[in-house]
Amino acid sequence: MNIIELFENAGIYRENLKEFTFDDTVKVQKQFEIERTQNPNLNPSLQSNLILAINEFPKELLFISNNRILYNFFAKKNYSRNRFSSDNNVSVGLDAVKSFIERFLTEEIDSFFNQKMEQNRFDEIDDFLIVKEYLPQNSLHKLNAKLLDKCDFVLNKLDENPPVAETISINFIRHRSFYDLLTHFSSIAMDEKVKLIYAKMTSTLVNFEIKSEFLNPMMISMGNYKALDNDLASTLKFNKDQTTANTQRTSSSNSSALSTGGMIALAIIVIRLILLMVRCSNT
Repeated sequence: MNIIELFENAGIYRENLKEFTFDDTVKVQKQFEIERTQNPNLNPSLQSNLILAINEFPKELLFISNNRILYNFFAKKNYSRNRFSSDNNVSVGLDAVKSFIERFLTEEIDSFFNQKMEQNRFDEIDDFLIVKEYLPQNSLHKLNAKLLDKCDFVLNKLDENPPVAETISINFIRHRSFYDLLTHFSSIAMDEKVKLIYAKMTSTLVNFEIKSEFLNPMMISMGNYKALDNDLASTLKFNKDQTTANTQRTSSSNSSALSTGGMIALAIIVIRLILLMVRCSNT
C-alpha cells in the first residue's frame, strides 16, 4: 500500500477539494488502524508520510488527486475523466511534483515497472508514461536499463537459433507496443540495439522457420520505433511500408514460404541495412 491508496481509502477526496483540514489527518489515523487490522505488518511510516504530505506538501498531493493518470495509478482505481475537474487545477511546479513522487511513491513505480517488464506488458508501461514528465529520473533510468537488457536477451536468444516452439519468450518483438516503449528512450545505444536485432533476424544464421514466424510482423512493428539516427529511421520506415504492402498482396495465401515479391523486398531491405551499418561504422 502507498500513501495515495491510504488517501483514497480514508475518503479524504471531496469534489472541488482545494485544501486539507485537521479532520483529514484524523481520517488518515482511523483508516490506518482499519488497514492494520487486515495487515498487521503495515509499515507505520505509511500513516506518518501521508500526514506529512497533507501538512507540508498539500499542493503536490492535491495535484496528484486531480490528475487522472497519476491518481488512478497510485490509488489503483479506474475513475473516469468526469471524476477529475479541469476547473480544479492546482498551481504547482513540475519539479515539485516530481520531487514529491520521488520522496513518497518511488517504490510503487519501480515495482510496477519490474512486474510489467517481467510479464512483457509493454503496453501498460507505455500507457503510464503519458505522465513521464512527473516521474523520478532514477526510475526512468532503471527502466531504460531494463529495456536495453531486454534487447540483449533477444539477441542472445537468436544466437541460440532455437526451434520456433522455444521462441515464446521473445514473441514481443512482433508487437508494436515494444517499439512504442523503446521510443520513450530513443538514444544512440537504443538505436544500435534495434539495428542489431534486425540484422540478426535477417542473417543467414537464423533458421527459416524463425524468419517465417517473426520477420514480417517484426518489420512492421519495428517501424514504429522513432530512431535518432536518420538513416535508421528511413530504413525502418521503408521496411514497414514494403512489408505491409507485400503482406496485403499475399494475405490470401496459406503458404508459409516467402513469395518472390517478398524475397525481392527482403533482399532490398538487407542491402539497405548493410549500407546503413557500413556508414555507421565509418563515422
